[in-house]
Amino acid sequence: MNAQAVGSVLHVRALGITVAIDVADDALVEPLEHAWEAVLTEPATGCPTVRTPEPLTDGVARTDDERASTLSHITQEVTRAAIGARAGELFMFHAGALSDQASGAAIAFVAPGGTGKTTLVRTLGAGRGYVTDETVGVRADLEIEPYSKPLSVRRPDLGGPKDETSPLALGLEVPRVTPWLAGMVVLQRDLDPGAPVTVEQVDPLDALVMLGPETSSLALLDRPLHALSELLHEIGGLRVVRYHDAADLEPLVRDVLGVTR
Repeated sequence: MNAQAVGSVLHVRALGITVAIDVADDALVEPLEHAWEAVLTEPATGCPTVRTPEPLTDGVARTDDERASTLSHITQEVTRAAIGARAGELFMFHAGALSDQASGAAIAFVAPGGTGKTTLVRTLGAGRGYVTDETVGVRADLEIEPYSKPLSVRRPDLGGPKDETSPLALGLEVPRVTPWLAGMVVLQRDLDPGAPVTVEQVDPLDALVMLGPETSSLALLDRPLHALSELLHEIGGLRVVRYHDAADLEPLVRDVLGVTR
């Protein structure tokens, strides 16, 4: 979107709502615009607001590492604000997701932070819709509220904090049609190089236990466990995928994104 900063306030779309970023330090406006360019939107009244830190004292500029850490913190705050606003309205899974750009069929990759979701969406996202690498928000009708946030990208030298990077700068695209949940897998990146990918169906009761820690505000939904069980039934259940390289999951992703409603 082509919306710009309005009086040092950026507005972004996250999980189907608008979140305002009140930029207290003018030096952060440009990097925030670049990082969030995929989801910049028009101002909205009454939306959740997060505020950036004030400028450093005595006009001292932030170092590259300090700025990267600040931008990462802002992303976390936007995520918390969006999750808080949608609590009780959406299923929210700690997951990445990609969608088919024609049908909207989407696959969610559930996993704790730092275990491969961002690498997976970067590796397999070309030509597909980048839904999110952080929180998948699903409505009762299986439609997903995208959160095409900046990706936290590790630096080549592996030193310092990760850089918040626009998905567009990485060659990814936002979904062209409304994504809907066609399948969900739990990632376990624990195989040796060259080992074949394994996919295992999870027992329905075990699936509830497995997903519980990777959800946000599940208890605020009406009859949460019953509702989650119904959602899993509609998408054919939960599977655990063990793998080593993200590229090895291309056949699985292709199959799920080929599902029709």
